[in-house]
Amino acid sequence: MSNAQVASARDVALEIERRLPGVGETKLHKLLYYVQGYHLAWEQGPAYAEDIQAWELGPVVSQVWHDRKHPWLKKFRRSVDSPKPLPDSVHDITANVVSRFGEMSGQDLVEATHREDPWRLATDEGRNVANQVISHQSLAEYFSTEPDWVRQMREHVATIRDDKEFAPDPPGALDAVIAKHFPG
Repeated sequence: MSNAQVASARDVALEIERRLPGVGETKLHKLLYYVQGYHLAWEQGPAYAEDIQAWELGPVVSQVWHDRKHPWLKKFRRSVDSPKPLPDSVHDITANVVSRFGEMSGQDLVEATHREDPWRLATDEGRNVANQVISHQSLAEYFSTEPDWVRQMREHVATIRDDKEFAPDPPGALDAVIAKHFPG
């Protein structure tokens, strides 16, 4: 992946805020984590260049956190109307992450990320939380793994798959079914 296709975590955060006005800091950072994880898995490259660290409350993009915590640095805060456009892949994955996780609370996302391998491995199962970097490799491996529910669905579909040649209904068949079940 070329550098031209990598966004800044700041601009991804602004896109998340645009989609979820009033999003809290904890939730924002967990969504940034999911954007990075899925982008690494699906696009084989980072969505943004900044590191994610394993903090007590889960994954955090420390540069974004510090910039937002100390607005006088003016690295992060500028008009929400003027973020740099995101590459298409980053934009699309951000939209999907917000759609999938946007209704969850910050606390729900903390609990979810604490159960996931990238944070658990970086912190030795939560026993050693010292703001370690969560590696891109760890994120890519975890987010590339097929969840159990997807594997189970695939197996179920394979067992019921009907590979017989498709034969369309004869003309008027649908009308007959409708007339039978919805007379009048």
